[in-house]
Amino acid sequence: MPAPRLLTAKLMWRNRKAQARVGGAMALLLCGVLGALFFVERGPIAGALDPLRRHGLSCLGLAACATAVLVARRRSLERARFVRSWLAAVPIRSCTARWEAFLVETSPASAALAVIASLALVALPVLVRRADILAVWADLSGGVMLGVILSYLVPPPKPVDLPPGSRYVPHRNVKRTLPVRPSLAALGRWPIRQLFAWAQPKAVARATIPILVMMPLGTTADTAMVAIGLFGVVGALVLLCFAVISVGRLAMRWLAPLPVRAGGAVFRAFLLPACAFAVGASAIGAFLLVVLVGTR
Repeated sequence: MPAPRLLTAKLMWRNRKAQARVGGAMALLLCGVLGALFFVERGPIAGALDPLRRHGLSCLGLAACATAVLVARRRSLERARFVRSWLAAVPIRSCTARWEAFLVETSPASAALAVIASLALVALPVLVRRADILAVWADLSGGVMLGVILSYLVPPPKPVDLPPGSRYVPHRNVKRTLPVRPSLAALGRWPIRQLFAWAQPKAVARATIPILVMMPLGTTADTAMVAIGLFGVVGALVLLCFAVISVGRLAMRWLAPLPVRAGGAVFRAFLLPACAFAVGASAIGAFLLVVLVGTR
């Protein structure tokens, strides 16, 4: 097996393609729609290419920054996932492991280059000013390739592995042994516990800095505290939404081998505590908003 990670990625892509058979037809239809749009609106599109060509270095820099962030994030996720994968035990050559890891980790940049090239090929036979298209394509493609190089300069994030008894997650202290009573109530606490696990003090402190910077000059301390509290409530609601989505997938996977159907009882046990928490946080946010408006 010359490149097991690439072959595994290829098989996964084939499985997804087999599950979604309309993907190729949708891609061709999208290319046709884009070509017709470029033909109908070729005047405004040609005018929009002028500022992109004049600010070619800015486009190159933005593409490089976005690609560096995406590739660095992809690299950290893939390396953490590869350590726990069965492919880590497959005996392959070191040079093969290096270049296949490079191809897997830089897949966002490859996808971006393919999209940029596809758009350029669709617009090239339609628009008259082909030099502008080639210049924009060169700037964006160069930015993507530069971003791949810069992504290796981004330091990897420190791994955060919270134990079950983390101090960031509130839990009750059980002093005496209670009888075991099967219940689905723990599923309702899962999204809220995930919210508290994500809202670590370091992350909250970093999120408070932009709020303080946005405060206008002359803002009093009470107004600033109310604004920080309001932003905190809104951030908690956003994290709760993401926690419900993330935990919902894990809960369905956890319930799959159990003789429990995903019916009304499961949804009530899972969603009612999160909805109650969201209603309480919304009430607190509305109160803080009224106080903030009253202080002005």
